[in-house]
Amino acid sequence: MKSRYGIFMKSSIPKQRIVIFLTLFLAMSCARNVEPTAENINKIFASKDFTFEFTTANGMKRSLSFRNDYLVYKSDHPTFRREVSYDEVVLINDFIQKIVNLHSSALDPETTSHYVIKNTAYKTTIVPKQEDFYFDALIRTLKLDGQGQDK
Repeated sequence: MKSRYGIFMKSSIPKQRIVIFLTLFLAMSCARNVEPTAENINKIFASKDFTFEFTTANGMKRSLSFRNDYLVYKSDHPTFRREVSYDEVVLINDFIQKIVNLHSSALDPETTSHYVIKNTAYKTTIVPKQEDFYFDALIRTLKLDGQGQDK
């Protein structure tokens, strides 16, 4: 059988297999949404390659990404990358534990400031009953707000 483009067409079975493969690949490559529990967050942390993202109610995003012993801070300012210390890891873990304890399923992440912790396999959204300035305080404590950094 010849197509109108002059190329011989093969059976549609290989096309179906390709479509099935691509569908499965895309489904598996997307992070699975999980509840914000200590167990699920620890699964994400275990990868040592994850992102902790803060989104304000008006849509402004800032994030801390971790890969091995490095921290990358992304905001509307230039991206900043450096090693992370043990004390900073403890501080960040304490902060995350507090926001998980303040999580409210009654609040809508579409209209409320919220946090997302994700890696390639899992993603959890935390909507705490907490003011935005606590994240700002964490960023200042980690000296990621532009003050005291070599330019």
